[in-house]
Parts: sequence; C-alpha cells; structure tokens
Amino acid sequence: MVLLAGALAACGGSGGSNALSLLGDTFQSHKPIESGRIFLSFGLTSLPAATAGASAQATSLQLQGPFESRGSGRLPDFALQIALRSASGAGPRALQAGLTSTGGQLFIELAGTSFAAPAATVQALARGYTQATGSATGRSSTFSLLGVEPGEWLVNPTIVGTDEIAGTETTHITAGLDVARFVADAQKLSGAGSALGLGAAGPTALLSPAAISALASSVRAAHVDVYTGTEDHLLREITLTASVAATPQTRAALGDISSATLTLTLQFADLNEPQSISAPSNPQPITGLLGALQRLGLLSSTSSGA
Repeated sequence: MVLLAGALAACGGSGGSNALSLLGDTFQSHKPIESGRIFLSFGLTSLPAATAGASAQATSLQLQGPFESRGSGRLPDFALQIALRSASGAGPRALQAGLTSTGGQLFIELAGTSFAAPAATVQALARGYTQATGSATGRSSTFSLLGVEPGEWLVNPTIVGTDEIAGTETTHITAGLDVARFVADAQKLSGAGSALGLGAAGPTALLSPAAISALASSVRAAHVDVYTGTEDHLLREITLTASVAATPQTRAALGDISSATLTLTLQFADLNEPQSISAPSNPQPITGLLGALQRLGLLSSTSSGA
C-alpha cells in the first residue's frame, strides 16, 4: 500500500479523508518502532450451544514486556510474559510462561524456572524471522515487517477526539472492520504461532487457522478504535471488538458455541526508548522443560516417552 500523502494537524477535522491520511501516517510510517513495551490481549467470552442454561465460558491470552531491535534481519531482544486463562463449568485454569531473547540466546520460563533453548532452535527462529522481514524489502512500516497491514482492516474511519494512552496524548479514530482482510492477517500470525507450538489443543486452539476462519464467517458486528500519537503519529493502541453468532457449519470449529464476544487490544508504550533486557539467572537445560510440562498437566508421561 502506497503511503497516503499528507499529515494531519494535531486536532484535525473529523472527516473521513483526514482520518484516512492519519491512518496512513500511523500504519505506513517512515518512523519504525524500534523499541518499547508491548501489551497484547485477546479475549473470547462465549455461550455454549449444546447445553440449555449453560454458563458463559471465557478465555483470555495476554502477552506483555519490553522489546528492542538488534538491527535489520536480526532477531530482536525481548522479555515477554504470557498469561493464558480460561474459565468454564469445569472451573478456572491458568498458565503463566515467559519468553526472553537476548544476545542471540532464547530462554523459556515455566513454573518460575527458566530453560535455555538449544542453539538449533534459536537459529531456526532467527532464520524464520529473517525470511519474514526479508520478504518485506522496500516496505517502511513495522507492521509490514510482520507481514500484516492493520490499516487495511479499517473502513469508514472517523476522528472522534483525543485521549491519553500510556502517558501520551493521542488522536482517537473509530472505524468499522473489513473482516476478510483482518482474517487474512490473523491467519498469517496464526501460522507463526503454530510454528512456535501454539494453537494445537486446549484454549490455544482459538489461534488455529480453522478457528480463525470460522470466526470470520460468524462475525455479525465489529468495531475498531485506533489511538495514534498526536505529535508523532506512531500507534499507541488499536482495539477491536466483535460479536459472533455461530452457524451450524462453524460451531464445531468454534468449540460448539452459539454466540461470543471477541476483543483484541494491542498497545505500545515508551516507544523508541532504550529498554533493559537481560538473560535470566541460572537457566536450566532444556531437558528439564518436559518435567515442568508434566507437572502442570500440559504433557502426559506417555507422550513424552513416545
């Protein structure tokens, strides 16, 4: 997508053309996001279809922490904390994990213990990142480097005012959602998640390509809020809310739900400021990770011995 010409004044009008220009600046900026703190939250509250009078089920996935670029084509440094929670008639479940990349090393944290990933795993991840960013040659935006274009998800944008996000004054834009374009990008990110072992089973199955496709065809209403820096036009937050009504054809892929509310929030803070990211102390060999998975009930002894 060609960078939309013209930048808005800080408190530009609410007309669609001005909103489009500001979104162009935000998502195709020549100022890439090199460092900062990220907060990503995905939530799904659903009502089962099979059982009359059943209570709602809730699943949430959160990821947050600092990140910093190490240069073009190199895996960035980051220290991310991941929280997965689900609540249903069977009771609540929760998983806390961490992922740290620094100085060409990768560490996985589970149950309070850090494990050093083998060099082969780090090299494979670095190659995948290099290939993904290499395919974006000539693109200027940080999002293009991820192979996604959030600006193309939005339809009929309107500037509605200003708000403070993470201590920064932002211009608030509302818009509708182009579901097909959003799903195309979500499937790209799902593929990356699958490569890291996400989306195979349990609550993280909501990240699988089949579930994403089923969600897309079941969306009945969607709304997007974008908050971009009033002075620098860098993205500070994008929030998406959608209501879903499952059809007989999509219920199986969606875990046999009748309806659901989906929320997705991506927020940035401390943009392009130095971040302190260090390797964990006393990491354990990766062989100990299997035992930690078993203790958490995420891996059976039978499957680990296969």
